[in-house]
Amino acid sequence: MSYKVVHVLVPPGANIGEELLEPLGAEMIKGAWHTEGEIISVAADADAVLGRIAGQPFSRRVIESLTNCRIIAGVGVGYEATDVETATRLGIAVTNVPDYCLDEVSGRVIALMLALAYRIIPIDQAAKEKQANMLGNVGGMMQVASPIFRTRDQTLGIVGLAKIGTATALKARGLGMRVIAFDPYVPEGVVANLGVQPVDMDTLLRVSDFITLHTPLTPETKNMIGSEEFKKMKPTCYFVNTARGGCVDESALINALQEGQIAGAGLDVTVDEPIKADNPLIKMPNVLLTGHTAWYSTAAMSELFYKPMPQVVMALNGKWPTYAVNPDARKKWLERWG
Repeated sequence: MSYKVVHVLVPPGANIGEELLEPLGAEMIKGAWHTEGEIISVAADADAVLGRIAGQPFSRRVIESLTNCRIIAGVGVGYEATDVETATRLGIAVTNVPDYCLDEVSGRVIALMLALAYRIIPIDQAAKEKQANMLGNVGGMMQVASPIFRTRDQTLGIVGLAKIGTATALKARGLGMRVIAFDPYVPEGVVANLGVQPVDMDTLLRVSDFITLHTPLTPETKNMIGSEEFKKMKPTCYFVNTARGGCVDESALINALQEGQIAGAGLDVTVDEPIKADNPLIKMPNVLLTGHTAWYSTAAMSELFYKPMPQVVMALNGKWPTYAVNPDARKKWLERWG
């Protein structure tokens, strides 16, 4: 049996695991197609499609055109640009890469937290521009540096305790921090076994010195952190978001920063990406922006593009892929392809 596999997002030089298809004798078509029409034109009769399911439009129209497709193998963790409901209805497996950047993103959270808490950016600027120094308060360094609190006396609140949230919790505990978490989908016993205290959302908002968000962007989580949530936070609290910009009401975040409801924010993601030049967040000295780079390292980049292909091979061999995000499609899928 001859299979057609289409990869609609292949950057130059990326190892996408094409050699894994050789035992199957599959035809491989690869390139960069970004619109609904382009994807349909190249992949309508494909047995498997790979692409960026958080950005490229795997809409109802596109998915319904994939008449012979077993799997849409996503490049990335998020899949908000994919109509998973339609794929499930049609018995198409949708997979992501849930474990390729755990160390990178959790590490970025800790980096943003420490940079904000220790006021690294303003201190660096004062030292360079004014030759400021804490000894004798040269250049007003005491005012620039203050306040800084001891990290081990601080509480980190984690919203969403899946893989990245868990990795972040373990690193924060290594710093001696008290870690609390809210995740209605994770049993409290599992949370407690990590040395993390399970709490409700209201408690987390009120007692945390740092809050970090680790949720996918879904209808349930869109704007889940808004004006009411920011009002409950401590004025000394720092807010970190490496998940999705749409999980936060950005206008409410901007207002909270302007009104002093929170101390600052570390943001790898924003609603508009790239962020617009007139966004007030850009000029705020208590905001760190890292331009959706938290996922990146050379190792993570390699895994990101390689790991979807083993999922494709499983599907073409009649095995339900391990990274499927739509388990409700499994029964129909197995009836057709298993």
